[in-house]
Amino acid sequence: MKKMLLCFIASLALGNAAISFDGDSHAAEPSGPCLKLGADETLGTHYAAFEKLVTLIYDRAGLCAQSVAMAPKRIEQLMKSGELDGDWFRPSEYIATRGLEQQVVPQALFGLEARLIWLKDKGFSGNAQDLKGMKVGYRSGFRWLETHIPLMGGIPFAVPGGSQVKALLNHGRIDVYATSSVHALNVVNSFGEDASTLMTSHWATEPFYHLLQSRHADKIGVLNTTIQSMIKSGELAAQLTMPGIVPVPLLTQN
Repeated sequence: MKKMLLCFIASLALGNAAISFDGDSHAAEPSGPCLKLGADETLGTHYAAFEKLVTLIYDRAGLCAQSVAMAPKRIEQLMKSGELDGDWFRPSEYIATRGLEQQVVPQALFGLEARLIWLKDKGFSGNAQDLKGMKVGYRSGFRWLETHIPLMGGIPFAVPGGSQVKALLNHGRIDVYATSSVHALNVVNSFGEDASTLMTSHWATEPFYHLLQSRHADKIGVLNTTIQSMIKSGELAAQLTMPGIVPVPLLTQN
């Protein structure tokens, strides 16, 4: 009888341990496979902050995301071929001109300023309306700039990264450089002690949205709800501390 009682107690202990272990393991695992997201490698020192933000959004939504750093053009190519599951974020102009509305999480993540940078002795007013006839370098991949520079009468000149901007401005290859506010600080810093020779101005603010491959349309709803909840609670704003980032209003439902 004593032997049977000991066996019974042992079986209860093992059973409880198994239940406890199963509960812990399920709580730690996100649902579904990990999504591979294209991440803009040109974000420089701000890359880690954006990666943390995107990972947090997916965690809150109960999803898994793996970010892979690459050039914006490469992300565009792999999204088209279906080799990526999502794209960190793109401006509304990019989405509209490519008919990607069905692949977008409707709630914008943030607003990003488009800024103009030029040398003081150039005599430029800082107003985008006065770009007519000027050669305007722009950060390659920022489609809003690519579209709007010609609309202002400027002559667009694609620049793959910020490292060449100092030389291009100093040697008169470009008259003005247009970029996002996140990248503008890196350009100014590249001038070092000569940063005082620069002028900058705000052009416009563009909302940015998260993109998914069409095969993941079923995840748009939960990500949209998650982002809106994080905006309401202030959690999203607490993550968006990068220079030039501005909050966006909540999407109103019709």
